[in-house]
Amino acid sequence: MVFSNKAYVALAAAIAGSFWIVLATFDQLLFFSPVVVFYLPSDATINFTLSNIMAGTAGIVVSMNVYVLRHSRLKLGTSLFSGSTAGVVSSACAGCSSFGFLLVTTFGGAGAAASTFLSVHQIPLRLISIGLLLWSYYSVHNRLTKSCIMTDGHNR
Repeated sequence: MVFSNKAYVALAAAIAGSFWIVLATFDQLLFFSPVVVFYLPSDATINFTLSNIMAGTAGIVVSMNVYVLRHSRLKLGTSLFSGSTAGVVSSACAGCSSFGFLLVTTFGGAGAAASTFLSVHQIPLRLISIGLLLWSYYSVHNRLTKSCIMTDGHNR
């Protein structure tokens, strides 16, 4: 229903591509200076795979949320983006290992502890992020299949 419209497919692809670029840059796999270079060391394969899954899932979930927002009879304040927001924020946070220096300089000892926690627990945090994104996909899918909430275009 959602992805029968090419605009939502393009939106999902653009969001997934944007997230992929951001996460690959945060993981220090994609470099833009002096030239664009992508480098995948053998020890980063698992994180790279999980980042790809997160980027694709985030694109799908956000595109579906936009569809629900545009076609819903409910008001915006009904917690429409709760699951996808949690998944997207946690996926971005799991990929922020390169911001350790910023955390340390900004927050001192607490920043060092947060940076250490994020870098040590990066794979479990990414798995939790994927779980949250899949939960939000399930939530949005349920919202789409309930005909009492959505307008079908013929009953206006």
